[in-house]
Amino acid sequence: MKLETFDFPARVGTAGDIEPQVRSTPFGDGYVQSTGDGINSEKESWPLSFVGPWEEIQPIIAFLRSHKGYRSFKWRNPIFELGLYQAGKLTITASGAYFSLSVTFTRAYHP
Repeated sequence: MKLETFDFPARVGTAGDIEPQVRSTPFGDGYVQSTGDGINSEKESWPLSFVGPWEEIQPIIAFLRSHKGYRSFKWRNPIFELGLYQAGKLTITASGAYFSLSVTFTRAYHP
């Protein structure tokens, strides 16, 4: 399956988390030995929101549902890094003629 690209614009003001994964072992006298946890030792996640009429929100929902939460897709994050991501739980809120969609993208290291 060819990797698809997510290119829908999210709301401005997105704040992401980038967290190194570290294994540490404390020894006597306060000494701690640390190393990266695995070859991909960084977790990255971006909570995103989209607001608009159903005609704008529906294609985003369709794209994310087609990837079923475990298939990766290409996406350029707000700090302009292109990578593979997976989408978690979708939260959809209807407010009259407008809809709000919230989802968190998590960095993936495989398709």
